[in-house]
Amino acid sequence: MKRWILCLAALSLLLCLTGCSGQEENNCNFYYLRTVENIRYGQEDGLIAPVKREISGRNAELNYLLQLYLEGPVEEGYLSPIPRGTYLLSTLWNEDTLVLVLSREFSTANNITLTLCGACLTATCHDLTGAERIEVRSGDAVYHFALSDYTFVDNSNGQ
Repeated sequence: MKRWILCLAALSLLLCLTGCSGQEENNCNFYYLRTVENIRYGQEDGLIAPVKREISGRNAELNYLLQLYLEGPVEEGYLSPIPRGTYLLSTLWNEDTLVLVLSREFSTANNITLTLCGACLTATCHDLTGAERIEVRSGDAVYHFALSDYTFVDNSNGQ
């Protein structure tokens, strides 16, 4: 009986430590930009929207999920602000911050593109792990993003 309880506890811990633990089975939410034709003004998911991604048959391992995210959306009507060719080198936790080590391509993002990258990455990582803050290392650059830095509700009327 004790073994059965220990097995259940270990399985519960494993589910808590993997990405998508709060999502429907075999699905994750990845955050991307809506295309211009697809923007919803005045809604929580106006410009940046969750896109459900099926992960059927795969373990919800964080590095796999993040690499899948970096490949971009497969649905019509969405695009990724992440520079093309960006790939994941590694992940680690530094206290309460999720650290993503990305290829040098990410460091080519600047200005508004970098802001949109940060918002999409932060929302995605928050959904996958619960992280409130992420740090991105790319080449010699280090970027810090926090979920609290972004307002995800657009109250404008679209004009």
